[in-house]
Amino acid sequence: MLTKQKGDVAIGQAISHYLATGYEVCLPIGDKRHYDLLIERDGCVSRVQVKYAGLYPSRKVCRAALRITGGNQSFGYAKKYADDAFDVLFVYTAKGQQYSIPWKEIVPRNEISVEHPKYQRYLLTNKKSWAGTEVDKRG
Repeated sequence: MLTKQKGDVAIGQAISHYLATGYEVCLPIGDKRHYDLLIERDGCVSRVQVKYAGLYPSRKVCRAALRITGGNQSFGYAKKYADDAFDVLFVYTAKGQQYSIPWKEIVPRNEISVEHPKYQRYLLTNKKSWAGTEVDKRG
């Protein structure tokens, strides 16, 4: 799959998850925001950034870059997300796993290996319940 296709698959997984767990999902127009989705339940709104974590065979783990990239043929850039860029990071991995992690819980913020023990509590093992994320507690 191409990079854009992987991102599309991750977005589809996130939308499916949030709808199945009772959230209203809103998609912003364009790509000028640092979040990919807005989710709402019972009047509480959260901004969600969605990432696809590819499998790196040499390390046997799934990793996702936590950067904003862009540019054109003659210029490219990458920068880190700000502390207040979004509320929740939803990660879909090449192994088919889903994670929902409060953004404030992620340090450092250049790249994430979601299989690290500190993120296991955010693994969505039951597709109909959240694993203690901030969004879950608000709803």
